[in-house]
Amino acid sequence: MPDVDWEVVRKHRLSNERPPEWPKDVYAISVKGSALLGIHEISGKLYWDGKEIVTRNAIRLGTLERWIAIFAAVGTFGTFVVNAGRAMGKWS
Repeated sequence: MPDVDWEVVRKHRLSNERPPEWPKDVYAISVKGSALLGIHEISGKLYWDGKEIVTRNAIRLGTLERWIAIFAAVGTFGTFVVNAGRAMGKWS
């Protein structure tokens, strides 16, 4: 198996092609550049050329928002139970 020439891979890591709607300095990864993507075997974190790619949770609720969500869920379930009971009474 031949050794990888990492200097060549890094030189050709990006494609010259990119969709016109992408931001000005954003380019696709070339086929050679895909060799620079890595995954940490234990943590499952994604890396690009040895640097961690930081991802964020899309939604992070605070304490107040969690309580509101819990009350909304309980209220919704309660409404379901009441309406189901009414429907069962009509079918009897």
